[in-house]
Amino acid sequence: MRFVLLKKRRLEKAEQNLNAGKRALALKLALPLLNAKNKDIAFRANRLSGLALYKQKKYNESLPFLEKACQLGNYQHDWYNFAIALVYSGNSGKADEAFQNIYRTKVQPGYLFSTPIPLLLFQYMKALKQKGDTEKARTRANELKQMYAGVGISDISKQVSRGLPAYPTFRKEIVSIFQPEELDVWEKQTRS
Repeated sequence: MRFVLLKKRRLEKAEQNLNAGKRALALKLALPLLNAKNKDIAFRANRLSGLALYKQKKYNESLPFLEKACQLGNYQHDWYNFAIALVYSGNSGKADEAFQNIYRTKVQPGYLFSTPIPLLLFQYMKALKQKGDTEKARTRANELKQMYAGVGISDISKQVSRGLPAYPTFRKEIVSIFQPEELDVWEKQTRS
């Protein structure tokens, strides 16, 4: 039991360092616990290691840790981080598979606030667009467009209350991936 307590304290210290921006120290503290027999400790160690590398923009290096964290914990935010790391490491095909898990999983217990799925989808779309995968970005934008069609594009408070980014913010991001005519037709249909 004592070893478990020591490992948990070590992970708490790693989390504190990660949150304080001391990513290398967080990684150093978490690495020895990656293969712990206790599933929760192994999950947290892999998650912390992956995030420490991810936040240093070492996406390729973060992938094995983030993937293992997803397998051990199966939580939305971990699948999201894994999908974004895959996009930035140039593997948008596998990123789409990882992102789909966000729809099938839950938020980790103990989280007071979680990012709504439409905002995760919006950030994912932006990452795809940034990496030049316009076709996949359009697909995700179309998913979001369907959500806007349900609440309208003029009532920002309704959009935000449903977890969507304000429409002007969304529009600014999609203007470069849709033809102006396509966007105009869709906006006219949504307004009516």
